[in-house]
Amino acid sequence: MPIQRVGHVVLKMRDLDAAKKFYGDILGMKIADEREGFGVFFRFDDYHHDIAVFKVDEDAASPEQNQVGLAHVALIADQFETVKSMYQRLKAQGVEGIRTADHGVTKSVYFNDPEGNQLEIYCEVPEKRWQEVDTIIKSDPLDLET
Repeated sequence: MPIQRVGHVVLKMRDLDAAKKFYGDILGMKIADEREGFGVFFRFDDYHHDIAVFKVDEDAASPEQNQVGLAHVALIADQFETVKSMYQRLKAQGVEGIRTADHGVTKSVYFNDPEGNQLEIYCEVPEKRWQEVDTIIKSDPLDLET
């Protein structure tokens, strides 16, 4: 198939300063480009941008649980220790909506950005290839407190 992967995600937010603090300071992304009053383009490494945030009006509605549209953005971590570390960092920063899940083929932490967009940071579980499990929809509890 000629399409290779998702290239980037664009989210809508009312507060670009909150976006810069969250995606830059908390998640560790770099600002690739910024257009005053329009949006901020974030990247992890050398790619032009992985996540962009576009400005919407202050009275724009927040994302809701039962609406059509984006459910969450999933970010791949290099290892389980990174997922655990990010879990602790998110808690320390008072980030809302934190929950964890063991999906069998991945181990995940879910959370909300300042505008209520849900994100997931996960790592692959190398001992279980997704092609060899009964279901990839499994969602068991995952204890990241220890």
